[in-house]
Amino acid sequence: MPLPFDATLKDLVASHADDWLAMMDETTGGPVRVLTPDLSTVTAFTDIVLHLGDSLRHLDFQSGPDSALPRRVLLYNVLLHDAYDLPVHSVVILLRPRANRGDLRGKLSYAPRPGRGKLEFGFEVLPVWEVPVERLLSSGLGTLPLAVLGRMPVGLTLDEALPGVIARLVRRIEAEASAEEGPILLTASYVLMGLRLSRERAVELFQGVRKMRDSTTYQAILDEGRDEGRVEGELKGRAEEARQMLLRLGRKRLGKPKQKAIDAVRSLDDVNRLELLIERLLEVSSWQELLQTP
Repeated sequence: MPLPFDATLKDLVASHADDWLAMMDETTGGPVRVLTPDLSTVTAFTDIVLHLGDSLRHLDFQSGPDSALPRRVLLYNVLLHDAYDLPVHSVVILLRPRANRGDLRGKLSYAPRPGRGKLEFGFEVLPVWEVPVERLLSSGLGTLPLAVLGRMPVGLTLDEALPGVIARLVRRIEAEASAEEGPILLTASYVLMGLRLSRERAVELFQGVRKMRDSTTYQAILDEGRDEGRVEGELKGRAEEARQMLLRLGRKRLGKPKQKAIDAVRSLDDVNRLELLIERLLEVSSWQELLQTP
């Protein structure tokens, strides 16, 4: 199940805009408004926009590589500038290393007729995994959940460092967050952990955190995961039974299969296809013909 990190991050920015601006080395100097622009042509691309003084900040979260990213950021930047008649600074926040294609430099430029005109556009790129975890652990509550994605201390593996990071994160939330906000921040940390670790490991690391039990979102995620795991387990069991039946009946009908045919059958995990091959046993004369079934 894809974890809902996108909605989680938007909620964190919306409720703690000052903390996010501070992480980007910005000082507010006044009120910050979260905008919900109606740009119907690029609705699917919308992340979050902050109105800060006499300019806008456009935050775009990325968890995977996207070759069209610079063009998309330019498009949204221009549409925002046109809609609000204000300068727009775009920030692309990369959540994990695979989001960096290696050539993402925060620039887009071209000149179809050199010397006669050109376009140059720049945006900020912030790789979260390069932000020291100590900085994130001491940041505002709104960016504290990002600590699970930050750069761990030198000399420690991720698995060695994370238990201590989570313990400190939990202590801060318990000491500083309200009874309503605490479970929300903890659940956000758990959800973001899904960008770095398996669900099973994330659950293991957060087990025993009392406030997690108070979060209906966290419980819903766990319940959905259990349901998904149960269905997946049932499908795997059915596929294994179908493979065994296909090999057993196939030996009786077509003779002993070669290792290549056995490997081909064992590689199949589509129950519907396996059942189709079982039905075809009476219509074919060899293992080769059977496995070539469309």
